[in-house]
Amino acid sequence: MTSNPGPILRNAVWLIGAQIIAAPLSVLINAVAGRYFGPGVFGTFYLITTYAGFALLFVEWGQFGALTGKIAAQRSRAGELLGSAIIWRIAAAVVVSAVVLVACAVTGYGRSFLVLISLMLAIASFGTVAGACQDAVRGFERTDFAALTSVGVQITSAAVSIALMVRGFGLRGLLLGQLVCAAIATGIILSLLPRVQIPRLQVRRKVVAELFQDGRPFLTFVLIVQLQPLVDGAMMSHFASADAIGWYAAARKLVGILIFPAATVGSVLFPTLVRQFVGDLEGFRATVRGALRVLYLVVLPLALGSVLFPQLGVQIFNARTFAPAEQNVRLLAAWLLLLYFSIPLSQCINATGRQGRWAAVQFGCVVISALADPFLIRWFQQHHGNGGLGVCVASIASEILMLVGATLLIPKGILDRSMLR
Repeated sequence: MTSNPGPILRNAVWLIGAQIIAAPLSVLINAVAGRYFGPGVFGTFYLITTYAGFALLFVEWGQFGALTGKIAAQRSRAGELLGSAIIWRIAAAVVVSAVVLVACAVTGYGRSFLVLISLMLAIASFGTVAGACQDAVRGFERTDFAALTSVGVQITSAAVSIALMVRGFGLRGLLLGQLVCAAIATGIILSLLPRVQIPRLQVRRKVVAELFQDGRPFLTFVLIVQLQPLVDGAMMSHFASADAIGWYAAARKLVGILIFPAATVGSVLFPTLVRQFVGDLEGFRATVRGALRVLYLVVLPLALGSVLFPQLGVQIFNARTFAPAEQNVRLLAAWLLLLYFSIPLSQCINATGRQGRWAAVQFGCVVISALADPFLIRWFQQHHGNGGLGVCVASIASEILMLVGATLLIPKGILDRSMLR
């Protein structure tokens, strides 16, 4: 048997096309927010996004991987799998949001921060229901649905959010606008499910338990993955200035845009690799090698451009108030280069069922951040006035560990001599 690259290429084209449209809109929203809010408030925006994103993991419970993989293997069960997943997420979102608000209140965050994170949690709750629908359709190896709905949400969110910010509604106005857009988008996506081969949704207790059980390996991994930015954000809130957090947030937003080709390839790889690993191991190896070759060619100019011309991105925020973020972008270019290799290798490892070992490697990255962040952040804050640079250095060290661990866990025969050349 030989690998058929057609579905992967088609799906990648859809997602890349959507990102080509969505990425500038995301940049525009963040640029307007940076200009109107300044580094300090923009840093707060980064913190509530990070905290809410980590809390959301307990809502999704690793189902993003389990749901797509199970539907890819058993498409006739798509209705009961998706229906059960949605019910779980709605119930979990209520409980998790309450726990987060209590935790923030107990640890001393003020009323204003609690209001902001409440809005962010509500946005994330609607988003996770829409995400479950997109994960289910992705199990049919179709990404056109996810691409088109994502673009629609981005366009609407950008128009509403920017209008509110320009009129002076501030960060709270931005979040309210995004909340309205998320609610409307989720309703539309649910109404479109019958048109994309998803049968009538059903809720079964046994299926909820099944997803709970199968999602745990994925949950363990993503919890550890997201624990690192949570640790980074918490450390910066203690050892870095408010402006330094904003500069770091801006740099991460800019570099995050450059990740989308690798993230897109990784997204379309997973269901195909799950299928190939069962009955076409040689095709499995060829698919991973092909993805690595393509991403290697893509990342080189992106990383080089980040080192040589970081000011081009920083200017869209504010060349005067965000100028120190240029140094963050330069350091994160090395992290980007390494990430482009670890993303496809990560999907390869997950498809082979080795999530536990991969999670252990990722936990080593959390340890690096927890130990190195306090020293590095304080040192860079004292000597350069930009504590976020310390987080960038720790991130590079962590990604090196990820790449080394990935090469040890992937099946033999992928990194052959042709790949090394």
